[in-house]
Amino acid sequence: MSKIERIEKMELVEVDAARIKQVVDTYFHWKTLDTEIKTLSGTRGINFPSELSEYMACYALNLLVNKKSSEGDAVDMTDPNNPLIIEIKGSSAESLTAPNSFSPSENFDDLVFVRLEKNDDLLKIYRTGINSEKLKQIKVNSKQTVEDQQKEHRRPRFSIQKEIIDKYNLEPDAIFYIRDKKISRPK
Repeated sequence: MSKIERIEKMELVEVDAARIKQVVDTYFHWKTLDTEIKTLSGTRGINFPSELSEYMACYALNLLVNKKSSEGDAVDMTDPNNPLIIEIKGSSAESLTAPNSFSPSENFDDLVFVRLEKNDDLLKIYRTGINSEKLKQIKVNSKQTVEDQQKEHRRPRFSIQKEIIDKYNLEPDAIFYIRDKKISRPK
């Protein structure tokens, strides 16, 4: 199936002001629940929902959210003749080396990484320039690459922060200030 055929099967949604308000409101509900769960159980709390990070990243980068298909989280229509399928991975872990996982079959044009800084209510958003073919070459341990584990039908796990952001000295393409719904583009 061609990329255009894949995109035509998606349900693409623009993240407008009303939708981002709903996402931000939901973020603060999640943050409260996360704090309450940690207080009750002493555990690490609740993972930052990908639905929130994806909508925030799409809003900040002017991408369309893919609501329907599992073939990428978003689409970049900047060039309608060459739309890009975007995979978005996020982290809210305090540890900068927390692992991210990938499915055994990935097919995307650009990996976007989002790092939540919960204490400051901001999201750092990176367009990594890594596509699914480059992803396959990344080492997940001393003996295997992402591709090796994908061939074993496993979910490869590695730290995007460590293996991509830090390794290539990437700076955020956008910072989303959640409370104010403002976007900064440091580059």
